[in-house]
Amino acid sequence: MLEYVSIVLLFTAVIMLSLSLFLLRKSLRIYKGVKALLEPHVKSVKKPRKRYVVFVALCEDKVYLNNVEEAVKKAFIEYYGKSMYHKASPQLILYDENSGRGVIRVLHTCTDHLLATLGLVKKINDKNCLLLPLRTTGTLKKAREYLEKLRI
Repeated sequence: MLEYVSIVLLFTAVIMLSLSLFLLRKSLRIYKGVKALLEPHVKSVKKPRKRYVVFVALCEDKVYLNNVEEAVKKAFIEYYGKSMYHKASPQLILYDENSGRGVIRVLHTCTDHLLATLGLVKKINDKNCLLLPLRTTGTLKKAREYLEKLRI
């Protein structure tokens, strides 16, 4: 009789040991998951890249740099809002008033917004005018080279 009791106790101990190991593994998985959620994830902050859009202004009369910049700003804000304008931060870098060619710098994620905005500008200072984007480049040097190539 004593042998049966000891065998039952031994069997019960083995079952309890295997159950505790199973629960320990489960709790470790849960702990790792909670720990991963609580740790702050530091994403690498990349420098925002700029793009340079070369364009030509086809207008009835000569149009000046300030007028072109103001027309693009108004159209951009009208269609996309001030917050998007400040995010994109389009800036007229170069503009030749005689030929009507210029370069606008914009944030790389908002290049499509600027291209659409250039197509939406129809008048500058009550003069019929079209702003046609010609090329988008990643550097100002390439944009200048393209402008020089157009002058020939």
